[in-house]
Amino acid sequence: MLKRFKESVKDFSSDVKSAVTEKELEEETLNPLLEELRLKLLQSNVSLEAAESIEKELRQNLLGQKVPRTKVEEKVNQAVKEVLLDLLDDSFNIEEELKKSGEPPVIFFIGFNGSGKTTSAAKLTHRLEENGREVVLGAGDTFRAASIEQLEEHGRNLDVPVISHEYESDPAAVGYDTVEHAEKEDKVAIVDTAGRSHSNTNLMNELEKMVEVNSPDITFLVVDALSGNDVLEQAEAYEGMFDAIIVTKMDVDEDGGAIISISERSGKPVAFVGNGQNYEDLESFDKEAFVEKIV
Repeated sequence: MLKRFKESVKDFSSDVKSAVTEKELEEETLNPLLEELRLKLLQSNVSLEAAESIEKELRQNLLGQKVPRTKVEEKVNQAVKEVLLDLLDDSFNIEEELKKSGEPPVIFFIGFNGSGKTTSAAKLTHRLEENGREVVLGAGDTFRAASIEQLEEHGRNLDVPVISHEYESDPAAVGYDTVEHAEKEDKVAIVDTAGRSHSNTNLMNELEKMVEVNSPDITFLVVDALSGNDVLEQAEAYEGMFDAIIVTKMDVDEDGGAIISISERSGKPVAFVGNGQNYEDLESFDKEAFVEKIV
């Protein structure tokens, strides 16, 4: 995991060490190394904006510093840590957010096709059930073939009810019935939605209607770590519609750029990361642990 990103940071540290003397780090020494790092970050699917931000912060942290050769790696790693920790946000806490929610708490999952919304909804259901909360699932994706059956299978596996209507029916009504069931049974309503892109005007209008009718307390944007810089398009397509991010397939992501890019672009916290296929494989995002893996 994150192999390419780790190698980029390691190479940068090695390059600085090779160039450094007991004198201050000067622009003529540092600039070419930072430019090389920026290119490597772009190859790791870090967005141009995030790469430039990292480059700028590292320049400010390192320029003019007197760094003995024996301390170069430590100094560079500390500078990289500070920059990444500033870019990333892990402040989202699901239990605290649920306590602030209405009754019943309503959670929406949105995102592009194939991002892992349905599986992530099931994983969060398992997590909440393990923590003593009861959940009802809403099959709000009435557009994609087999989407309802997929959610119903998760419901059977987790022994959780699933509210569904016919395909091509009004997804806002599915959401409404799910919330109504949750209110009667004192449960958390988790509603899956159709995968879509901003270019699909009808589906985006449909989603806006679902939000208007059901007033979700928490909306997660689900993105695939392997989609690279496509996450920027997704953040733009759903701008203003989500509270936090779930990044899936982190266990097989060798680049590590997507999570940094979407954090920088959206300004929203990363709530969870998916690290496998099992229901248990949804972890709260810990930016300290994430950065430690890189440096």
